[in-house]
Amino acid sequence: MRLFAAFFKLVRYPNLIYIALTQFLLQYCVVAPVLRNNGAEPSLSFLHFCMLSFSTVLVAAGGYIINDYFDINIDLVNKPEKMVVDKIINRRWAMAWHTILNMTGVSIGFVVAFQIGQFYLGFVQVFCTLLLWFYSTSFKRQVLIGNVVISLLTALSVVVVGFYERQIYESFEAIMSPEGRKLIKIIGVYALFAFLLSMIREIVKDMEDMIGDSKDGCRTIPIVWGVKKAKRFTMLLIIILQALLLLIMILTGLKGWYIAAAYILLCVFGPLTVFVQRPLQRAYLPEQYHKISTWIKIVMLTGILSMIFFKIML
Repeated sequence: MRLFAAFFKLVRYPNLIYIALTQFLLQYCVVAPVLRNNGAEPSLSFLHFCMLSFSTVLVAAGGYIINDYFDINIDLVNKPEKMVVDKIINRRWAMAWHTILNMTGVSIGFVVAFQIGQFYLGFVQVFCTLLLWFYSTSFKRQVLIGNVVISLLTALSVVVVGFYERQIYESFEAIMSPEGRKLIKIIGVYALFAFLLSMIREIVKDMEDMIGDSKDGCRTIPIVWGVKKAKRFTMLLIIILQALLLLIMILTGLKGWYIAAAYILLCVFGPLTVFVQRPLQRAYLPEQYHKISTWIKIVMLTGILSMIFFKIML
């Protein structure tokens, strides 16, 4: 039972639930309603969608394992009480699970891609697997590159649902159709939201983990630029995200979606400002950064749940 609990802790099961929930809501609250309103059907059946989502979750789980595998020295300093690799699950088993999860995830991705007649789409999971490996071994220890890579992968977990949609991959004419353009706009906005919020959280986590990172020779933003500049850069990203949210609120209000606009204001923009932006200005302890990081995850969840309004209002 202890090993079972340790394994789920190792693969960050709450984050995996976030990924699956994001993809499910995007497919069935955005993609399917948009297509059906224009007389079309989604390219993926329910079974194929579940396989695609499961594939993404497995690749992400493998990425979390390999990250902890190479972060043992950092975690010994930053969070020794939360360590799983080398304390509960030995390194050899961690690497074995990483390989099994990646191979299974990539294989399922190719099966789905083959069955919809677009075999090349299976290489998306291969690309993600390679990026996660190089992130864990090299990129995360370099200024900005690691943050950008993880943020791109977070956005890609949103975009990948669109990749498998005929209205996006089939032809230029399909892309330029009313439903194609609408899908690209909506998916693009959520991907940008995910990218910016992930960037903000990654930098906050770097500020939280500075002691262990510096001892391991990492060149993260707060270590190289200094905490003050790292905070300024993070504040700039928050302001950009707030501007995006304000634009979305205005556009949804003009469409008459007043409840959706109010939801974004109260449940996304509000918490981002009150519990992330303001506390970050005066934070200096790891516990404070950890609390801000937790609130960023909550904002991400409320942002994801806003997809439900497309199902109701489209």
